[in-house]
Amino acid sequence: MTQKKIISSFAVALFSTIFVGGIFYLTDNRFKTAEDERMFSWGFVIIYFSGMFTVSLFADKLMGFFKKNQ
Repeated sequence: MTQKKIISSFAVALFSTIFVGGIFYLTDNRFKTAEDERMFSWGFVIIYFSGMFTVSLFADKLMGFFKKNQ
């Protein structure tokens, strides 16, 4: 793996996490408490970021694996 690929995967995962997490945070009514304060699940952020980073890092190998098994 090159440093460029790792940085690119990190950037994709970070942007995607901020974008999807932000939309989910702003639009979901379950994050409002009785005092009208918003809560946020950091577990969601960690799991989503880890998944996106892993998938974007190994996307070429995953595509080759699934194309080979068809």
